[in-house]
Amino acid sequence: LALALLAGQVARAQDEKAVNLVVKPKAGLVTRAVTTIKTSAMGMDIIVTQTQKDTVKEVKENGDVVVEVADEGSVLNIGGTDRDQPASPAFTITRSKLGIVKESKREDASGFMTPEVGRLMTSLSSSIYPDKLVKTNDTWQTELENPAVKEKKITVKGTYLGLDKVEGKDYWKIKQSAEAFVDADGAKMSYEILQWINPKDGTLFKLEGTIKDVPTQVGPLTMQITSKALKLDEKVKPEPKKADDKTDKKP
Repeated sequence: LALALLAGQVARAQDEKAVNLVVKPKAGLVTRAVTTIKTSAMGMDIIVTQTQKDTVKEVKENGDVVVEVADEGSVLNIGGTDRDQPASPAFTITRSKLGIVKESKREDASGFMTPEVGRLMTSLSSSIYPDKLVKTNDTWQTELENPAVKEKKITVKGTYLGLDKVEGKDYWKIKQSAEAFVDADGAKMSYEILQWINPKDGTLFKLEGTIKDVPTQVGPLTMQITSKALKLDEKVKPEPKKADDKTDKKP
């Protein structure tokens, strides 16, 4: 019986049709998402909830995609107290057809991270796809330049985990992970994320992941990140307070 079941699984794997994860977007495509980042610093829990709108401004002949990223504002929660944050200026980012960041015109004057680490985070925040057809559990690797330590390149590892049905729809489920040196002394940060991608247009439906040991002005931080697509006119609803939370938290 075990051999028969194994044979059936092998046959299904062989029958599975390989897929191309690279979906060329159309100029004018607009998507929105809400992202939540949770971390702890100086003994306090910190939660950032941010809404963002991406607009495909141009798709070049070589496949490069130019996207305008517009921050729609965020809420910073420190130790249980919410503070509304104004939207940052919009910026553009150019990616190759495989998702590799080629240029980013983002300006960050906060000083929370060094400019080099900021560019590193931008590079690793992009979904990177293989230049080949893949089946379930197929893997690929992509080498990236490291803005933080130029002589130490980054190897990003990807795995296609097959189709996953969420809320009645099929999505490509992809795992992506990497380690990167962040200083000359050998310190590293690492990340692992799961992504659910819409096969019809290549847009992100949701994301879950962890980034460890991100160097910041308050020391290395570990961040839990979740993101989910929003409808173009959808408003972000704040999380309801717990039943036993009787504090009057003012923004």
